[in-house]
This record gives sequence, structure tokens and C-alpha cells, in this order.
Amino acid sequence: MLILKSASPRRQQILKDLKLNFQVSPAHVNEDLQAEEPPLSYLKRVTLAKLEIDKAEMEKVYISSDTIVVLENEILGKPADFYEGAKILTRLSGKSHSVYSGLAILNQGNTIFDYDETTVEFKAWDKKEIEQYLNEYRPYDKAGSYGIQDENGPVLKFKGSYSNVLGFPIRKFYQHFFMWKEFLS
Repeated sequence: MLILKSASPRRQQILKDLKLNFQVSPAHVNEDLQAEEPPLSYLKRVTLAKLEIDKAEMEKVYISSDTIVVLENEILGKPADFYEGAKILTRLSGKSHSVYSGLAILNQGNTIFDYDETTVEFKAWDKKEIEQYLNEYRPYDKAGSYGIQDENGPVLKFKGSYSNVLGFPIRKFYQHFFMWKEFLS
């Protein structure tokens, strides 16, 4: 049995699109940033923490993922509300930033962690464009307060993996194919 330790509808859709047989069992972990914790250390800690399971469940294969948006070595998380979303999008406007998605797979006691990076460049948006986007898309469940898939969104261009920005590093997932291949339908 393949178990996705995430409630993200985007991650679930990606696995469905890959034709995988899986179940969803979201993990509830503390995602608070620790004092002076570097972004990639945070990503690894949170992604691996989602794999904590009962030892009786070891016959299953678990996958977890987490995505962070990083600007100038600072993690820009999910906005709590419109005000915070506007603040984040204003900071990102006209700039490039990195999106990292971590991947962890646990299979028969063996755990791997990997991640992918995509560089994203934003359009230079004014206050009105930011407010219109937030009102239309309400991206409050997304790191960095945006979705790469949103039509008329803030993304000008990107270098790297599209799915990585959606929230799941498919390229890294396939590099570890041997750990989950039996779950293809």
C-alpha cells in the first residue's frame, strides 16, 4: 500500500495523474520555523517529520513532501490572510526567488530524502494587480501566496520543474522509482 502523508489537493492530483494507487493519510506536524534554521534544514526536518508512523505499519510505503518559497535566504510561508498575502506578493514582485520541494520516501524501514529547486521570476506588479489576484484566487494555502498554475498569475517565467512549484518534485520522485514502482496501475 502506498500512503501519501499530505492533504494537499495538488499533490494528490499529481499522483493520480501518474496513475498511482495510493491512499491519503495526512500527517500533522509542527511546521514552525526554528530560530536561525536555514531553509533547506527546515525543509528536510518537516518533510521527514511527516513520515512518523506506527512501527506496525512498516509493510506500507509512505511518501511525504513539503514546499517552501525562499527569497534572500528567508522562507516566505503560507499567508494567514489578505494582508499577509499582499505583503508577500509585494516582496516578490519583479524579483526572482527559489521554490524547493522536499520528498521523503519510507519503504520497509529505509528512508530517503531529496529535494528539487526551481527558480521563479515574478512580473513587476502594482498594488492593484496584487489585490485583484488575491481576491480572485485566494492563494492562502500556498507557500509564497501564489500558484504557478493560476491564469494571469504573478509568474513571468521559471527555470526548473513546473511540478516542483506545484508542490511535488516529480523529477526526484522518478529518480527513486525502485522504492515505489509496484504501485503503478
